[in-house]
Amino acid sequence: MAASVSIFEYTNRAYSKNFLAIVTMAVPGLVAMFVPALVGAPAYLTLGGLYLRTGSIPDLSSMNIAVILIGLLVSMFLMAFALVNINLVIKSERTLTNIGNEVMKHLSTTTLSVFWVYLVGVLALFIVQLLTYEWGVQKVLAPVLSGIVGLVLLFVPTAMVMDEARPSRALGKSVDTIIKKWPLVGTWIVVALLVMSVVDGLFLFVLPHPLASYLVLLFNSMFLLPYLVVMLGQIYISKYTILA
Repeated sequence: MAASVSIFEYTNRAYSKNFLAIVTMAVPGLVAMFVPALVGAPAYLTLGGLYLRTGSIPDLSSMNIAVILIGLLVSMFLMAFALVNINLVIKSERTLTNIGNEVMKHLSTTTLSVFWVYLVGVLALFIVQLLTYEWGVQKVLAPVLSGIVGLVLLFVPTAMVMDEARPSRALGKSVDTIIKKWPLVGTWIVVALLVMSVVDGLFLFVLPHPLASYLVLLFNSMFLLPYLVVMLGQIYISKYTILA
């Protein structure tokens, strides 16, 4: 409990102190969330996120698939760009270095590394969805396997930025952090699901459904998800500090 309280205190402090920089860095992530919808991907909005309908893929033409793939690659790159930049803000604060210098030094290489890791992760999720769909166990097995893939990748961008780790090493550090800090990781997951559900419900209760869905996506992309990224950074850093 004490560790969880400390994590929230450090997260709130870092988020509020660097709010403008973090929100600015989150803009590419917002664009990334809208790209699949703009290119006509079979997507739907829920819990403030954009999700693909894998069951609709067999009905798409080759041209549709090509356009969607390009859009998804752009979306993943922009998301990697946003995650790297937000983590750089936190690293700059903890190491007392200039944000501009940190961004220019690591932006291209780290963003590309995170992008390639995420691309492999998305391919893994795609294979999971197709195989479980073909075997008729998509509703049961796909969420479990997808959750494992997502969990393994959880701290990869953070490890790449904070420790300047290569992708393979970052994967190991991500798994190591999850194992060593599982109570805090569990707290993060509960907070993320709970807050997203509450925000989604409030917006849908007050506003018409289509408008509410896009406003939730906007709120989550610009404010909530950056906060959760900052919290992941603090959990990762807690391995090396008295936060543990």
